[in-house]
Amino acid sequence: MTNAMTDSTAATPAPTAAPATTSAAPPSTRRPPGPARIPYRSPPRYDTSEEVERAFPHATQVIRRGHWMVYEQAEVNAMLQGLGEHRSGCFNGVGTFRFTQPEHATAFAEYALDKRLHRLKPNSTHGATREEVALEWERRAAEREEILAWGRLTGMTRQVVAHYRAERHVGTWSWPAHLAAARLIEKAHPTVTDPCHYAGVMIEWAEREHRSWFWRCCRGLHHL
Repeated sequence: MTNAMTDSTAATPAPTAAPATTSAAPPSTRRPPGPARIPYRSPPRYDTSEEVERAFPHATQVIRRGHWMVYEQAEVNAMLQGLGEHRSGCFNGVGTFRFTQPEHATAFAEYALDKRLHRLKPNSTHGATREEVALEWERRAAEREEILAWGRLTGMTRQVVAHYRAERHVGTWSWPAHLAAARLIEKAHPTVTDPCHYAGVMIEWAEREHRSWFWRCCRGLHHL
């Protein structure tokens, strides 16, 4: 009898590893890159009358002692937008519209005459004709010389301009400062029928002829 002994400690085969399963990656929550940002550039500032006139050298003036109707203002806005970049302001009953190109100033001047946008009477909506506008400009030119001569004779030019500058020095806007200066004429010379217009002529002359001195130490934008 052959004693065949079985080794109970013989190694048993290792279990077969299960094949690895590949699981799908979770969707990314990252946002796709947006369009490149364009840096904001603020429009150029024109803080002084000289800077405005240098950037927009061609001007058209419209007499605006009265008012435009709402539809007229809307049409003017559309017209100005079509002419491109411009600047506008109003002082002493005259609106000034400035453009970069001479043909734009000419076009708006013709538009204002065709649409009868000139207002010659205070607080009126009546539009003046071409002939009336031409006569009014002549009258205003002659009146301007008379007012300036009167102001030099009476000494009111110096007082009015000094008062306007003092008001602007403390930060008062142009129109309230203009009214405050006009009250000096109204008080000292009650026979003057339109002291506000008189004061405006004097202020405008001083700003034009002595600009650097006129705005010295004044706050805010150096515009009338």
